[in-house]
Parts: sequence; C-alpha cells; structure tokens
Amino acid sequence: MLSVCQFKFAFTTRRNKRHYKGSKEHDINKLTALAYAGLERRYGKDHAIAKQRVEKELQVIDELNFSGYFLITWDIIRYSNSMGFMHVGRGSGANSIVAYCLGITDICPLELDLYFERFLNLNRKSPPDFDIDWSWQERDMILKYIFDRYGKNHVAFCGTNVEFKYRSIIREMGKVFGLPKEELDELTKNPEKVFKDQVVQKVQEYGKLLEKFPNQRSMHACGIIISEEPLTNFTVLEMPPKGFPIVQWDMHVAEDIGFDKFDILSQRGLGTINDTVKLLEEKRGIKVNIRDTTLSKDEALCNEFLSRGKTIGCFYIESPAMRGLLRRLKCDNYKVLVAASSIIRPGVAQSGMMREYIFRHNNPDQFEYFHPIFEEQLGDTYGIMVYQEDVIKIALHYGGVSAADGDILRRAMSGKGRSRKALQKVKDDFFESCRQQGIRKN
Repeated sequence: MLSVCQFKFAFTTRRNKRHYKGSKEHDINKLTALAYAGLERRYGKDHAIAKQRVEKELQVIDELNFSGYFLITWDIIRYSNSMGFMHVGRGSGANSIVAYCLGITDICPLELDLYFERFLNLNRKSPPDFDIDWSWQERDMILKYIFDRYGKNHVAFCGTNVEFKYRSIIREMGKVFGLPKEELDELTKNPEKVFKDQVVQKVQEYGKLLEKFPNQRSMHACGIIISEEPLTNFTVLEMPPKGFPIVQWDMHVAEDIGFDKFDILSQRGLGTINDTVKLLEEKRGIKVNIRDTTLSKDEALCNEFLSRGKTIGCFYIESPAMRGLLRRLKCDNYKVLVAASSIIRPGVAQSGMMREYIFRHNNPDQFEYFHPIFEEQLGDTYGIMVYQEDVIKIALHYGGVSAADGDILRRAMSGKGRSRKALQKVKDDFFESCRQQGIRKN
C-alpha cells in the first residue's frame, strides 16, 4: 500500500535530546543557576562586564534552544571531574563565557577578547560544537558513561564514508582483473607510469571512474549523537568491533537532518601531563593544580625556552617549523605563543600573513596600519587578521555590520559557509555600510 510506504522528512526539526531537566524552562533555570555560580567563582561578585556577557549569552542560548546541549556537556564534565580525570575544552567553545563559568573550558574569553558570535548567534542555524579532549587512557570511560547515562538506544557515533583513492582503486580493480600482488605493488608505487599491458591499462581506465566514489563505511573519530528518540527510528545501527554503535550517515548529513554532535576527543599528551602531576605529588610531595592556567602564562624559565625554540615534547609546538617560528619571533610570552600557533596554519602562512606578521613583530616602527580601526582592534597582532575572531572584529567595527553577520563572513572564509545568498547579503551590507561611513572600495 502506497500510504504505508510514504515517509516525510522534517529537516528543520532538532533531533538531539531536547531537555536535560525535562523541559525548556527547567533547563534554562538550571543553566542560569550554574552560570551565575561559576561567574562568582571565576570573577568574584562585582564584575559588571562578565555579568553582562553571561546575561547576553544565556539569552541567545535560550532563544536558540541550546540549554540542553550546554547542560549535557556540563554533565559529562561533572562526571569527568568526579573521577579525577583531566580534560581540555578548546575550539570555538572557548568563546563562550557560560562555558567558562560551567568549567567546560578554562579560557577566559574576556581576557583574549573572544567573540561569542563565533560560537553561537541568532543568525547561525548550525549547531554549537564543543571540542573536548581527554587522555587516551580515560576516553573510553567517558564514552561508557555517556552511553550508559543517556541510553544505548539513543547514543551512537557518527559514521564516515571512506572514498576510493588511487591505491585502493588500483588494488580493488587489479583483483577483479586477476593481477598478481607484485604487479599491483608496482602500479601503486608508480601511478604516473604508462603501462603497455592492456589489462593494466583497463585497470587504470576503469579506476579513474571510481575515484571519490564510496568505498567502505567507517566510524567518526570523535563525533557522538545523543538523540531524543531511539536512533533506530532514523537509521540502521552498525556495531563495529570496538562495541559502540554507528549511525549510517556522516557528520554533515547529521547536521542537515537535525542532529548536533558532541566531540569527545583524546590526546596522548594529556595522559603524560596527568602522569607528571601524579609523580610530582608522589615523589616530591608537590601538589599542582593543573587547571590553574595562570601557572603557564608568565613563568620566566618557560618563556626563555619558548624564545629559544626548546619545545621538544610539547604538544602542538614541537615540530621543526614551529620551533623555528618561535625563534624568529623571539617568543617570550603567552600572547605571542597564541599568535604563533595561529599564523603557522596553512591558510595564514600561504597568504603571506605569517611573513608580514614576523616582519611587523620584529620591526614595529617600520609599517603603517591600514586604518585607525585596524590599529585599535588588531593592535596586538599589528593590524593583521591572525585569528578567525579578527574577521568578526573588522566586520563589526570597520564595516559596521553586526557581529552575527561578521560570523557569516568568517565561516565563508574558513570554508564552512554554505549559503551563497546569506554571504552575498552580508557582502552587500558591508560595502554599503562602508560607503555610508565615507570609506571607499579602493
């Protein structure tokens, strides 16, 4: 019967677990209470700017119905802390002062002038995304807690679609045509070589047609979905050897159909840090609060090692390129270190901004700012847009558009924007606002 076979897709409906406390009202009340308790703990009782920022963020979170998402993340962190585990909240989630007050992150967004709009704003329909690292030794226990706490019928990993690439294509097609292993090895090692054998030519000919087609299903490294309804209402679940179920779509499809993922990552370096803290207490009787970020911001010996590029064994800043950059910048403080970790990324480096930043850092009196607003807003980075937040700053203060519209520009520049119409509107508004302020295009 046709009526039985029909299925309607509701792409605008959020499919995540909606409420942590049973209703939207209870969720925002709980989140507000936790945020204000954390506000006092982090900033004291009379920090007007921090309080204003918390109020602003809570209003947006409530309006976009993301209170439950924040509370579930807080619940995971609460369990982690109760077990004595170390975690690091990073990514754009660090732009939220509510996340900072809840203990999800340990980065003060006021100190680093981070804009909440990069993480969440009323114009942005895509979900927020907390990236949280644990030690590889403890991540499986965190995963077990999530699956047990929220129900195995409602929790699963995102899937991934592994596409055919040259080597896998040649091997698969070669097997079809019965080529021996020796010839397959030769083919994969020399992809540009022209072979006279007609069978090999057929392998290469048909192989080109398979490129970027799906090869096999796999499991997303860290993306977890927590659903309001049983996930089998939407998809068949696969059960890999590790024992955690997988949905049959990837993270992009999950977002399109209303599922917001939680990124539960692991980092081997955290295990090393954790072991070091335990050894210090055991062998030396020294207790270190590793969550106190002030420990690492102005330590003289640490700053000296940074300036000399002596960072072997330090996560993210131990590569030869990074150590060379630290030496070229004579990096001797926390803010320059943060900038260095950003300008070395491919997009910034290839655009020439890394080279210009190094020159301006070492020759602060030999350049001119493009505009006084660039000096005012980007003075710490010598007028260069080093961070993604800088796009929002310039859009807001130079272009006169809202911070939420500035985030549309940021997402487009980082390759994440999908709506050409929304981008064109912001672009038109930006130039019109500049024109009204007397700023010419050229």
